[in-house]
Amino acid sequence: MSAPSVTPPRPRARAWGDVPRRRPRRTPPGVRPPARTGARAGRVAALAALAGLALAGSGLGLLLAGAGLVAGPLAPLLLVLAPVLVVLAWRRSDLVVPTVALTLPLGHLGAGPVDLVQLVTALGAVAVLAPAAARLDWRLPPWPVAVPLGLFLVVAALATPRARDADLAFRLDVQLLLLVLLVVAVLTGVRTTAQLTRVVVGLLVAGAASSVWALVASGPTESFYGGGVVTGRAVGVFSQPNELGLFSAVLLVLALGVGLGSASPRLRATGLVAAGLLVAALGVSLSRGAWFGGLAGVVALAVLVAPTRRSLLRLGAGFVVVVGALGLLGVGPLGQVLDRVASVGEAGANPYDQRPLIWAEGLRLVAEAPLLGHGPGGYFLEAASDSLRSGVVLEVEHAHHLLLNTAVEFGLVGLGALLVLVAGLGAGLLRARRATATLPPAAEVRLLPGVLAAALVPVLAHGMLDYPLRNPVVLTTVWLVLAALVAACEHARATAPTPTQEPR
Repeated sequence: MSAPSVTPPRPRARAWGDVPRRRPRRTPPGVRPPARTGARAGRVAALAALAGLALAGSGLGLLLAGAGLVAGPLAPLLLVLAPVLVVLAWRRSDLVVPTVALTLPLGHLGAGPVDLVQLVTALGAVAVLAPAAARLDWRLPPWPVAVPLGLFLVVAALATPRARDADLAFRLDVQLLLLVLLVVAVLTGVRTTAQLTRVVVGLLVAGAASSVWALVASGPTESFYGGGVVTGRAVGVFSQPNELGLFSAVLLVLALGVGLGSASPRLRATGLVAAGLLVAALGVSLSRGAWFGGLAGVVALAVLVAPTRRSLLRLGAGFVVVVGALGLLGVGPLGQVLDRVASVGEAGANPYDQRPLIWAEGLRLVAEAPLLGHGPGGYFLEAASDSLRSGVVLEVEHAHHLLLNTAVEFGLVGLGALLVLVAGLGAGLLRARRATATLPPAAEVRLLPGVLAAALVPVLAHGMLDYPLRNPVVLTTVWLVLAALVAACEHARATAPTPTQEPR
């Protein structure tokens, strides 16, 4: 009889979620557990990293402080901004131009012998054009724009030896060259509608930031000479109120066009918020020429951009009602505004605001040097020195007229180049509108050329009463809008559907 078989005991069933226990492994003597070794090595690495960051931060702080002591307070900012532009040029060259636009509120600060905005313009142009040159991928403006821009550079070079202040003339020549390169950089680095929209948003953010500063820094005002002189006018980040006025008028038209005509909710909200701040800054500037320019720009916007017409009529009617009610109640600066408007052209009301005499002096200077003018920046020295001999002193920096000041400094050749440039921009706009006629009116590729063109109208309208383009921030803003207009027109022509294609 065989022995009964022994059945091994069945393992006890584990409950749900019960984890089987493992026997701990014995570590040979003299050998540390790997977990402890890894944890200690991690702590050592973390401490070493913190020490390295502390040393790097200390070194960077000493470097920035030394640069600030040697080259001025803006040197640390430039040391940070320059690597950012280098990285953007390497990875995202399309973001260089919006970055330049975002620095406009800081552009009034000095950076050694130049303003910050001029230095940033130079860095931005190099950051876009240097990599593009290595790829042989520059994009030049179309010939109706390129020809007058090139003629401007030639006339400036020929007129500079005639200027009495050679240093000032040379600075203005360099600034003109940088702005022309900026136009080429925008055309080279901004190649899609999305990239162009980023440039517009950068301009609107810069305008909103500058407006906030102007509103915060504005104070009480007081009128003299029948409204011809008003003390306490807001200037913001600029040197005088008329510069703030033109800056606000240009970007206000741009903001209204985007806020009222775009199909994107985010873009509409950005435009409307910026427009509210910019119209407030335009009001506190008390700049008559800027008000006239802003009104002309709004009218041009209604003509060129159909989706904005109904909204502009509603906003205009509401604005008139509100201002009229405040005037009847005696609330607000309506009386001061009317005095400012009425004082235009009154030669005897304000000792400074002697426009008829200033314009007459400008015409005399054009007659003296009709071909190439008196050189960049030459109106002040020529008018003041010659007027002293006739018994009249003119303490003005310019001719208070865009066309006249251009003719005085660059002659009739320079004036002709300016008029050809305006005609070339108009021709480009017409070609873009024909190419996108089959697209929806709110499509950005069709909307932006008209909005950007309307934003330049305040420059021409304000230029009939004043010439605030000596400020580098205002001048760079105008040229950024001009370059964006050329890029928008070229992109509209390139992406427009052909007769055999469906609209994109």
